[in-house]
Amino acid sequence: MLKIGKSEVRISMVIKIAGAFCAFLIGAGFATGQEVMQYFTNYGIAKAIGVMVINGALGAWTSAAVMNLGNESRDVQGLECYKNLCGKYVGTVLSWFVPVFMFLTLMTMMAGFGSTFHQIFGGPEWLGSLILVIVVTAVVLLGLASVIDTIGFIGPAIIVVTMVMAIGVIVKHGVDFENWNHYITTHDVLLASGSWVMAGILYALWNIVMCLPFMSAMGSKAKNRTEVITGVIFGNVLFTAGALFLVLAEGSQISVVGEIAVPALAMAQSLSPILGIIYAVVLALAIFTTAVPLMWSVAARLTKEKTVKFVIACLIIAVLGFFGSYLPFEMLVNIITPAVGYVGLIGWLFIIWRDIKLIRGVITREKLPTHEDRK
Repeated sequence: MLKIGKSEVRISMVIKIAGAFCAFLIGAGFATGQEVMQYFTNYGIAKAIGVMVINGALGAWTSAAVMNLGNESRDVQGLECYKNLCGKYVGTVLSWFVPVFMFLTLMTMMAGFGSTFHQIFGGPEWLGSLILVIVVTAVVLLGLASVIDTIGFIGPAIIVVTMVMAIGVIVKHGVDFENWNHYITTHDVLLASGSWVMAGILYALWNIVMCLPFMSAMGSKAKNRTEVITGVIFGNVLFTAGALFLVLAEGSQISVVGEIAVPALAMAQSLSPILGIIYAVVLALAIFTTAVPLMWSVAARLTKEKTVKFVIACLIIAVLGFFGSYLPFEMLVNIITPAVGYVGLIGWLFIIWRDIKLIRGVITREKLPTHEDRK
């Protein structure tokens, strides 16, 4: 137990929040390297760093705001998060609209797992997707507490292994910035947005849409606001460090992995066949850590967990997601993730408005309405 200012902070909860925060962000897109390629690497090193700065600052701000709302309202199911943030009418629309995007992203996780399974083992992609569906559904049925404990531990471990792999690639091959820039200017590379600034914004705002119910529910487990903010900052630092090394590694091998669906795995295999197998396991865990809270969030929006209806909802989501995973992984990443980010702009505007009211309340010594006041 630490004391920061006047607040007591549980180190274990900070680590859980940071770990779960990282785990949610490093799913199929990040750990495969495909998402990092489209949001960072394909812009070149200077713009990639700019994307990281924007994403880090905006991501920490929005994530902390969402978790604080959950902490204040004690919305353990995450059902009221949209109304708490965006008000009754906009919140109600988003509460039904966003789960659709969550489901589409879950489909991306399943497709990514299928691509990884095929690339490392040579087996059919549908078999890899089916394995993920079965394991994820089993964990989700155990409830939110089990989800947080599971992915909170795995998240930081994935970041560390990814960084070790990336550093190995950089040391072995070096980084030829001239070749990197030549490749992205002479090839038809996939970009998340025509503007690197917008790419940074979209990447951060993806969190508002996709993570809002889960992060709100996770924030309800924290003892106070300090635990939430400390956990988010710690998680953001870990994530940004992992992204930076992965970007440099991809840049060093851009001519080789530029058109591969799972570039990170290809780089690990180039270092060592054994490392390739190890990274395949890490990649599977990374996809798992995002797929689990996504399925939980969609099912929890439909019905209360640990009920028969919850089990039925999970099974239906699993079946539909499995068949949707037959679409090409890189195409899903390029279409769904930016689209989710644009929807996140709505949530960001409400966070800005809430913070303006908070600052004005500090100046005038008026308090914001509490969750109880809004009932």
